[in-house]
Amino acid sequence: MKKNEIIELGTKLGLPFNENDNFPDMLAKDQVVFNGCNGQRFRIDGKWSDDKIYAEFGEALILYGRRLQKMDISRVLSVTGD
Repeated sequence: MKKNEIIELGTKLGLPFNENDNFPDMLAKDQVVFNGCNGQRFRIDGKWSDDKIYAEFGEALILYGRRLQKMDISRVLSVTGD
């Protein structure tokens, strides 16, 4: 896959993307890094097979969702603990 296709797919799936967080030489090689939350980073390489790219996106979304959920729970506990 080309970087534009990877970026389009990742953003449609809900992963945050900021081109300023990516190295230009990596983007030239079709390697894209998406941001998660609280410092998470997910790298997708365009040289991987389509099945591997989809699997990596799935794993990234699961980890991103878990981190968001834990952050929400932490916020609720800190509010109710005061």
